[in-house]
Amino acid sequence: MAINLGLETLLDRHSSFWGRGPAGRPLLTRMPPYQWARKPYPISSGGYVAEPSPLMPGDVDVERLIGLDRPPPDLTVGDLIWSIGCVYPQAWMESLLGCPILASDVSVTAKPKGGDVPAAAAVFSVEEALASPWLRVMDTVLDRAVAAAGGARSVQQLHLRGIIDMLAAYLGEERLCLAAHDCPDELALLADRLTELYIAVARRCLSSRPTWCDGYVSVWRVYAPGPLLDYQIDASNLFSPKMYQQHFLTYDRRVLREFPYSVTHLHATGLHQLDNLLALPEARAIQINLDRETGVWDKTGVLACCRRVQAQEKSLIITGELDDDELAEFIAALDPRGLALCAYASATEKA
Repeated sequence: MAINLGLETLLDRHSSFWGRGPAGRPLLTRMPPYQWARKPYPISSGGYVAEPSPLMPGDVDVERLIGLDRPPPDLTVGDLIWSIGCVYPQAWMESLLGCPILASDVSVTAKPKGGDVPAAAAVFSVEEALASPWLRVMDTVLDRAVAAAGGARSVQQLHLRGIIDMLAAYLGEERLCLAAHDCPDELALLADRLTELYIAVARRCLSSRPTWCDGYVSVWRVYAPGPLLDYQIDASNLFSPKMYQQHFLTYDRRVLREFPYSVTHLHATGLHQLDNLLALPEARAIQINLDRETGVWDKTGVLACCRRVQAQEKSLIITGELDDDELAEFIAALDPRGLALCAYASATEKA
């Protein structure tokens, strides 16, 4: 694809983000106030579901799932880059694990598979998971997104929940917490197999997506000049940093080392695991969701965490609501090198 000088300059700035090269200012997009709304989930019959309903592979409406029934977004908004990708919630890894999947106008969720941990560790099969009809749906979604993009923009990675999130979905949160105490060896065996599955699926999905301008664009809208993984550990909230390091961190490291570039997503409510991630050389960039909608806003604490990320020479992406004064404060307090912000205006401001 031929690119214009303005886009080439922007991509150079994004490439510099990863090496924390010289930067006069951060990568920044100022967005209108975020408007949360229920989104009835489209199904292949042509209708939608609002109340939690079982979702089977044949129910997925690929066209509407990736937003082909609406005008595409602009390629760039401010300094950040928009891709073709799913515009409704996703539960791909949970579906491959055999968890029952429920779709609604709020989310797509998984019910635990059931059974005790030793039995689950003994019977779980990576090969069986890779033979799931859900994997064919994932292939179809990516193939259609590639065709729709037509080389003019990047195709977004599917939402692949990380190892701790897969364990929480497969076992249920309570059973997972008990297993860390009661049967850690069997839990480790299961985590090892889920890691093998995750890497196989992530590699498969990456190979299905052609490069765009010799690289890929994160779901967090930052371009990387090479293979890129978006990763998350939301269920790490269930554990103390010490327990997480003891039982789970090694699997995150195994995943992240497979990809030259990675963005690991954390919520502001999950920043107690930050030091665990900062200890991993393979964790190239940390993305922090501010989560102001929860009603908990510790600006001083979040800024301190952002400084710790930068002190470890890691790149940083901040996403969430910041009013004009707060945005100016964040920009002034942080090093612009390796920094990207997708800042939503407050409801009382205009972007």
